[in-house]
Amino acid sequence: MSSFHVLITGATGGIGSALAHHFAKGGWLVSGIDLEVARVDGPAYRHYQADITDELALSAAFDAATRRAPLDAVIANAALTDLDHRLAIDLDYRTWQRIMRVNVDGAFLTGRLAARHMRARERGNIVFVTSSLAFLDQAKANDAPYCASKSAVEMYARVLALEAAAEGINVNTLFPSVKIDTGFFAHLPEAERGSLARPELLNETAMFLASLGPGKLTGMSLDQQKWDDDSAYRESLIGAAS
Repeated sequence: MSSFHVLITGATGGIGSALAHHFAKGGWLVSGIDLEVARVDGPAYRHYQADITDELALSAAFDAATRRAPLDAVIANAALTDLDHRLAIDLDYRTWQRIMRVNVDGAFLTGRLAARHMRARERGNIVFVTSSLAFLDQAKANDAPYCASKSAVEMYARVLALEAAAEGINVNTLFPSVKIDTGFFAHLPEAERGSLARPELLNETAMFLASLGPGKLTGMSLDQQKWDDDSAYRESLIGAAS
């Protein structure tokens, strides 16, 4: 049996699917949750179709996953955006509500369930995939619901990190500073879409955060671009986790 078990939401999307493949290849048991059918196969992977905004369905999926093995890590990756990238004044309220419900309510339910399952063992890692657009100095026109929702998740993660520290649970966020080919950027010209980063960009850093020991590193936002480009930044995090 694999030594570690990770649960990933949004497991059929670009980033989620890449993470699932990467962890399975690394010898982890992988449980994926998504509304869509599985895109990953193999003995290490098991898929659960569930809406992360449906409290009962999500709880049942978590329970089923933990019957395989206790959860060592949960990566809250599922998210939506306004694919038409409209101005806030032109955005219909239903779209705003749907994005907020998936990105914020779904993150809340995922994080709460993860912490509840982990606290009995007094260890575990919760990782929220956010975005550089979560931060005030990176606000971007035509993406109000996505920016606002990811900012909310950043703050939720901070609070959960404070609350879960006594249980030995690390709570961190991971964000790319570049556009990733996830389907969110279908509106861009073809030449620009060709320069998008691959969904595998977050694999290494997600594995790093999912593998932390109890109390090693919590309440921080890992900047993917700084990890890749700044060796001092990367080594400081690796040192703090050792």
